[in-house]
Amino acid sequence: MRFFGYSSTTTQGHPHLLLLAALFAWLVFSVAVDASNFPNLDKTINLLNHAKNTSDMNKKASFLGSALQILRHARIPEDSKSPELGLIETAITDTRQNNLGEANNAIDQAITSIHNVIAPPAEHAARVQLTEGQAEALALIKGDNAEGTGFLVKTADGPAVITNIHVISNNPHLQILTNTGVQPQIVSYKGATDRDLAMIMLKNDKYSYLDLATDVLGAAQPGDEVITPGNSQGGEVMLNTEGTVRGIGPQRVEFDNPIYHGNSGGPIIHVKSGKVIGVVTEAIKFDISDSIDKTSFANRNSAITSSLRYFGMRVDDVPKWEPYDWDRFQAETSFLDKFHKRSQCLDSFINTPARSRAKYANFYLSDDQLRAVIETYNKETSGHADKEDRKRALTEFINNLRVLANADIGTIQNKSNFYSFDQQRAGDEISYRKALQTELARADELMQFNN
Repeated sequence: MRFFGYSSTTTQGHPHLLLLAALFAWLVFSVAVDASNFPNLDKTINLLNHAKNTSDMNKKASFLGSALQILRHARIPEDSKSPELGLIETAITDTRQNNLGEANNAIDQAITSIHNVIAPPAEHAARVQLTEGQAEALALIKGDNAEGTGFLVKTADGPAVITNIHVISNNPHLQILTNTGVQPQIVSYKGATDRDLAMIMLKNDKYSYLDLATDVLGAAQPGDEVITPGNSQGGEVMLNTEGTVRGIGPQRVEFDNPIYHGNSGGPIIHVKSGKVIGVVTEAIKFDISDSIDKTSFANRNSAITSSLRYFGMRVDDVPKWEPYDWDRFQAETSFLDKFHKRSQCLDSFINTPARSRAKYANFYLSDDQLRAVIETYNKETSGHADKEDRKRALTEFINNLRVLANADIGTIQNKSNFYSFDQQRAGDEISYRKALQTELARADELMQFNN
């Protein structure tokens, strides 16, 4: 599952790019949390409670920063983009802007989200159960870097598993295991040209299938009950959660079922018809910073009942399925992940105040080339370096940062290097990197002015 919705804010006249970039956050909820990390998560909750209970903004920011660091280490690196981290980032930003109410609201949501990761509430278990055939049509999807959910459907070209593109992206050695324990043989791969949906074609065999709604608008309406079974928390056990349809759009279905890590790619099953009306895909954080939004959000009749909104992609109106060459697809998504990680590391270093950089060093120093640039600058400005040496080192340092920010731009701007859906992702990545380049250009201009 992806988590979108963060926006950049302005601090002291300069744009501040959050570590989880506004321009693009490729968030996958599909990696399980190891039980051995629960003590760390408990410690994180304690720090968040301390942050909530203090009105001292400096202490609040310190508690939040410590919680963020512990939570990062409680997860594998590729899962450092989970909603709890995003909520804590939001709380830090609100704290810096003296928005105490908004900060505490984000802290409350982060605590609830972490509690759900540790132990999903029993009351979320669906009262309406799947039929035996529906349960058998579910599938676990595993690879080197992530786990997710899928489900079997019957197409004109044979049996297939539908899931999200982001579940199979940069995830080689993919395996599918049906809910009955069968490991189907994969024949080929396809991706929707305009949305985050993948279709994995299988060798013909005897399977159970789910029925796809051919007209979601005709089959379902807001308020209808839906079930979202999925590989929650990557535990390889299907957990069914229930909720209702909140709305239906041209490509997406919004629902309010509680969703956990590993649900990406799972079906949204319309209880009344028994048909799949969407594929669990993404969460969007609803911004209630505006006073009108706050008033609407507090209204019990508001259609928006949570600051996290959940969406699934419709399958009934996909315009085209594009065949994927597996090796090419893995290569391009690996490239995009590395490009994004470089942007995040640069963002973290550029926009973290010098006094706070030690807290985030483990993150931005994970980029070997960025670490080398920083170490060279520190070496050249340490000891008995005079003023002119320091100026020269600073000039070289900024130029080296700009070289890193310009790296691979030509490759990512070439649309022919990517399949259709990844072209959209590449566009978001370009926007993110250009914002970083703009900040570095301003730094260079400021240095020249001061000289």
